[in-house]
Amino acid sequence: MKRTALFLISILLMATFLSGCVESTGGATSESEDITIGALLPLTGGLSSIGEASQTALAVSADDINGYFSGLGSGKNVNVIVKDTESNPEMALEQLKELDEMGITLVIGPQSSNEAEAVLEYANENGITLLSTASTAPSLAIPDDNLFRLVPDDTNQGMVLARFMQEDDISTVIPMYRNDVWGNGLSDEVRKSFEDLDGTVLEGVTYETENVDFSAEVESLNEKVVAATSENDAGSIAVVLCSYGEVTEIFALAQNYPALSDVNWYGTDGIALNKGLIDDNDAASFAATINVKAPIYGYIRANDRYQEIAPRIEEQLGRLPESYALTTYDALWIATFVDLDSIPNDDESVKRAMKTLTDSHFGMSGWTILDENGDRKYWNYDIWTVTEEDGSYQWELCGKIILPYEDNMLIMQGEELGFAQ
Repeated sequence: MKRTALFLISILLMATFLSGCVESTGGATSESEDITIGALLPLTGGLSSIGEASQTALAVSADDINGYFSGLGSGKNVNVIVKDTESNPEMALEQLKELDEMGITLVIGPQSSNEAEAVLEYANENGITLLSTASTAPSLAIPDDNLFRLVPDDTNQGMVLARFMQEDDISTVIPMYRNDVWGNGLSDEVRKSFEDLDGTVLEGVTYETENVDFSAEVESLNEKVVAATSENDAGSIAVVLCSYGEVTEIFALAQNYPALSDVNWYGTDGIALNKGLIDDNDAASFAATINVKAPIYGYIRANDRYQEIAPRIEEQLGRLPESYALTTYDALWIATFVDLDSIPNDDESVKRAMKTLTDSHFGMSGWTILDENGDRKYWNYDIWTVTEEDGSYQWELCGKIILPYEDNMLIMQGEELGFAQ
């Protein structure tokens, strides 16, 4: 009880500090006015696992913020209007326009880079500020636009995957990836980083995002793997899969090809901690057999805020959430105080408030400092794998990659993980 009380006090102190970080103006909301923040989440479709976890995190965050206001004796409340993007860029734009018609100019999301790309021009032209908690495409690392991202861009994930594979003695990589801004961008970053380490990246398999049947693509991948293993040891070959929820179908098909079980598999943040994968016995069995390793933006579990809040999100969600849920929790605190401390309908004021608040905020996901492109500056990555126990499957942390300073990357696996827990 004492620990919880101290934690709540720290939240109140931090929030009080944040509300004074940017000079308030006559445009700030009055004590009785509610604050309304929009959210574009993929509650259905290929990214529904991330969307579901993010929605739960938003609910917990709103409860905590409103508890803070109540503790101050304020009549304020934060309300979140959530719109389902259906993991579809066109729907994301349609839903953003609906939020705009409601007068909402601060929006958390979209979560995918494909959706963010689709809505960015509209947001820039109509004075809408986007705070994405999962978009990572390097092509969206643009200075002075209206998109801010509480995650690092994929130049970092590509480097992490390359170094992790090198650590695992992989010499040849075959990519399989979505033909979209995220899949193409991430596969390119993996290629560049792995080749910089003197690795070989073969021609891969690409697929269209609207596909529902991946039989032809998996067969093509098998042919490429068979050809590669005829010239190299299977243990030195890896498939890197850049996918979303379609990983379930791909893995279910891949189990029918023995050669695909003989090589190493690495996933990406699009599948790490995905609920649908471990709920499908065929796909989960294959994932456990190949010991797939998937990185995702990580966090330090020794963080007091994480230890206090994460169990509440996990309890409400009923499972371990993707780390993007943690950045979503932080995003609502930041967006709330950006709303309080900026001049309405003034883009430059909102950007100043966003920069000041993110520079000083320490949340569930750690320090939220952004770089010159408005993306998260400092990072570490967790590596997750699928394990089986008593006939059920679960995600298990198997590695962690930390960048203490400059390019001195620290890779931990197995017993070394105790250092970072």
